[in-house]
Amino acid sequence: MRDVNVLIEDGVIAAIGDNVSKAVSETMDCKGKIVAPGLINTHTHLAMTMFRGYADDMKLENCFPAALWSKLTPEACYYGALLGCLEMIATGTTTFVDMGFFMEETAKAVEESGLRAFLSHCLVGTVGSELEQQSKENTKKFAGFLKELNQPKLAFAVGPHSPYLCSPELLVWAKEMAEEEDVMLHAHLAETRSEQERIQKERGLKEIEYLEKLGFLCPNLLAADCVWLAKSEVETLSNRNVRVSHCPVSNMKLASGGMTPVPEMLDAGIPVSLGTGSSASNNSLDMFDTMKTCALAQKAHRWDAAVLPAQQILDLATIDAARVLKIDEKVGSVEIGKEADLIVIDADVPNLAPLREDSVVSNLVYAAKGYNVDATIAGKVIMSDKRFLTLREDKIYENAEKNALTLVERKQRD
Repeated sequence: MRDVNVLIEDGVIAAIGDNVSKAVSETMDCKGKIVAPGLINTHTHLAMTMFRGYADDMKLENCFPAALWSKLTPEACYYGALLGCLEMIATGTTTFVDMGFFMEETAKAVEESGLRAFLSHCLVGTVGSELEQQSKENTKKFAGFLKELNQPKLAFAVGPHSPYLCSPELLVWAKEMAEEEDVMLHAHLAETRSEQERIQKERGLKEIEYLEKLGFLCPNLLAADCVWLAKSEVETLSNRNVRVSHCPVSNMKLASGGMTPVPEMLDAGIPVSLGTGSSASNNSLDMFDTMKTCALAQKAHRWDAAVLPAQQILDLATIDAARVLKIDEKVGSVEIGKEADLIVIDADVPNLAPLREDSVVSNLVYAAKGYNVDATIAGKVIMSDKRFLTLREDKIYENAEKNALTLVERKQRD
């Protein structure tokens, strides 16, 4: 629709139309701009903004040795998460799914930002190991922390890292906890060819076959990556009602070697969404970049310019992502009665001109950049005229840089 008003009351879209007239406490002039749903990033590791530029041009298995992870501190994760929130606010993301360490610090950062998030402590460990036990304790502790915090925009999730970093017992424990708590189960799946080969060697089964045998695959599962899958494995995911987060930029940068079979997944009825991955494996949390990359990569891979058209790509980052997270009754589209998770995009810029009514969606997917976002609304306005209203960017930049340098220096000394 063109030249209409959007009325927001108590964080909810109360009216849309050209005749909306009511006394309000605040107005925003959106003439010459595009109002769109806030974007949804269904897979990231927010605190890893601390490692942006650290592990470029390296294979996944060499990027982050345990020695580096051991140098992480609560303070580094807090400021890394704040920096990630700044970037997402600036580029139009209002909801995201995160997995990491020291998640209490991440939760504090996200609460300050005003964004909506699904948060999980990263579970790792071999059977019976101290690391496995500590992961369980940290996850239970974090669940209690979020319950006590009682922040409706922050949801608890259970986050086993992957089948190759978790024992079978830990995977089953994670799945059972997610079912008991009725929350999301979030894990990396079939990210690289070497991962498939490792599971095949260690378990004597393909990765999806192994997880099916364990009983791990379930409707609660949001599986990130899913690059190396055969058609039969896509069918298995569909039969188990698994949801998927496709991370094209991260997968391509890490040279995963395959391509997530998104069209086949959609044909099989699998709910698919988009994620950036971390700032280490992507370097950016810009969902506009992810949307364009997803479209182009699938077209190039299939020699088919018509596959995954612009509207479908935009849906993957908005309403389809909301369905994946089971919050589509709240967000994901600009509709009366839904929460005001909206972004305002400045269309009076060179890369979006000329703008016709029939080219808006195409321009958003193929031409827009995250920094064309002029305002971000997550129930309340958290960025206006590109000015952050909930976070102090100068303090965040200063402390993020200090902590990032300290992490690298500690690793180099050791």
